[in-house]
Amino acid sequence: MDCLLLYSNFLRAYSILYFLVGNTCYTRKTNLYRIESIETLEPFGCTQRKQIILVDNEDVKIKFLLWGEQVLLANLFSVGSMLALDRPFVANVVNKNHEASQELCLEYGSATQIYLVPVIQHEEQVLLTSTQMKSQGLRLSGISNENQGLKASQVSLPCDSRGSIDFSKYPFRSYAMDLHDKMTGISIYGTIMDISREKNTSEAVFCLAIEDITGVIVVKLHFIGFWSLGRVGIGHTVYISGLTCSMTLQKMLEVSWFEKEPGTYFVNLSCLPALLNSSCLHKLSLLSDISNWINNTHICCVHLDKIEHNNIQALPCHNRCGCFVKERSDGSVWCSFCQCNCETGRTYSFLLHITLADEGGKVLAWCVGPTAAELLQISPDEFLMLPEDERAMYLYTLQNEEFMVAIVKGKRRGDEFLLLSQEHFPEWEITQAQKCE
Repeated sequence: MDCLLLYSNFLRAYSILYFLVGNTCYTRKTNLYRIESIETLEPFGCTQRKQIILVDNEDVKIKFLLWGEQVLLANLFSVGSMLALDRPFVANVVNKNHEASQELCLEYGSATQIYLVPVIQHEEQVLLTSTQMKSQGLRLSGISNENQGLKASQVSLPCDSRGSIDFSKYPFRSYAMDLHDKMTGISIYGTIMDISREKNTSEAVFCLAIEDITGVIVVKLHFIGFWSLGRVGIGHTVYISGLTCSMTLQKMLEVSWFEKEPGTYFVNLSCLPALLNSSCLHKLSLLSDISNWINNTHICCVHLDKIEHNNIQALPCHNRCGCFVKERSDGSVWCSFCQCNCETGRTYSFLLHITLADEGGKVLAWCVGPTAAELLQISPDEFLMLPEDERAMYLYTLQNEEFMVAIVKGKRRGDEFLLLSQEHFPEWEITQAQKCE
């Protein structure tokens, strides 16, 4: 309401600005500005400078510069607050070489008046769910005596201009069952159950079904131009931050992730090198125990038990997503996952079926890319250059080599392996491998 009152009074009193730069007369409607950013510039000689980027209601940006003692005014400003200027001084922007450029800016002149509406941070109380309280091991402070029982704990979180609650600084883990309309800045940790690209749009939008201990959510990943997360497979454990929840016209909850937005992260924990390198991040499992926890990434110390020559293939794959590609009848090369031609950006990659063993048992698993190359201790190009008899001899020397591996229960990803046999495909995927010294 303060902003609307200021806006109406300001426009009524000062409808148009006239100003001269050189011999040219400029006119500009006065407006109410939103402060987008505040930046300290390099001093001009011994004079301090600050630059405030202002945005009007038509999303037009202009710089407002403060000089010398005027920089103290910036202490009154904050990003998001509203500002109106009466009779600003119009000048040319001074560049790094202390020369005037053609770009115009506003400055605080002797007749300038500033009208400011500070941003008011609205907050909302958010109750912690029972799952969050159990997972965090919270000891509730809302117990005055045994007869009163438990009172749910709650935290205060800020709201944005659209009334959505910002969870970017939420101190507890969010779960699938906690998500609802008007939530932003959410972070989710879970296992990928399905992954596909939306086919009814020209934009790069992919859908991920992610499961945690409370349920499954479908997240829409919106990329700036193309898939840029490398290989992500079913069964992989991921951490995603910067999620936004909204309601569709059909009153369905939609969870979205936009690559271009600040504070968005996507981490494939199953392929994180630190998972194998840091003993504090994992607990060793025996192969005989991993089937009891199918939605986990397991770390096992194993040796290579059996490598059959016919279980190794070196195939062309798409660098962006790690998927194998198929040559069409017209000669073009098609990535079925990204749904695009990929004449460039291809390389050869292994597809390997291998038997792992430890003191607890044996597991037949599959892997691709750098993981397969690490287990075989050779690149695809080098392997293809070997004669057939030398390949068999080389594979024989690898038996009983010890490795630390990360393994997940991951089936094939959609139509990724259209070229390959669908029969007897292992259900366990090796996502990382590191040779034991």
